[in-house]
Amino acid sequence: MNCPKDHSPMIVVEHDQIAVDYCPECRGVWLDRGELELIVERSCPVDTTVCLEAFFHRREATVKEAKRRCPICRQTMRKEKIGTAPEVVIDACVVREDGLWFDGGELHQVLNQLPVTDNSPAGGMMSFLREALKADAAD
Repeated sequence: MNCPKDHSPMIVVEHDQIAVDYCPECRGVWLDRGELELIVERSCPVDTTVCLEAFFHRREATVKEAKRRCPICRQTMRKEKIGTAPEVVIDACVVREDGLWFDGGELHQVLNQLPVTDNSPAGGMMSFLREALKADAAD
């Protein structure tokens, strides 16, 4: 799969049955449909509904950033706000709901909003994702 931002080949990073496509050039991350849901569900210590509400009732964002095409269906993705503090603008495939695109640093910002501890089952997976993608936190 090629990166929606710079069209270079992406690599797959996988841990605990969660796979993300990562662009080593721009440090962007593609999550297929369902991957972010798995991350959030595994991360919420008590009530997954509360966590999912914050992340999946996304509002459209109006920004000057270039629109991206979905790497799967090639349709133009919609800019959406995700998270709460801070809100992060991501690209979402809304035509077929193929997945979500996070520019470098954006997934790291979203992961930092999830209420997990490193000694929980989800915490180990979250630590792995943070470590594997820590290069994207530099942006």
